[in-house]
Amino acid sequence: MTQTTQVLPDGTTKLTVSFLDEGVNLTGETHVKGGQAEALAYLPTFVSDLKRNFAELFPVPPAPQQGGMRP
Repeated sequence: MTQTTQVLPDGTTKLTVSFLDEGVNLTGETHVKGGQAEALAYLPTFVSDLKRNFAELFPVPPAPQQGGMRP
């Protein structure tokens, strides 16, 4: 995941998140009131929302098989 921030003259910051580096064709963009610090503080919530809203793009890896070799 990559993110960029751009502080705008209207007192907001544009936050852009891309998952292209992970092989997922999804880019999200939002505006946050305040500066770069406020945008970065919101980043985990924004990423979580994107992953929840587009869950079909983020398949859950299979659970490890039970059993197997014992020491």
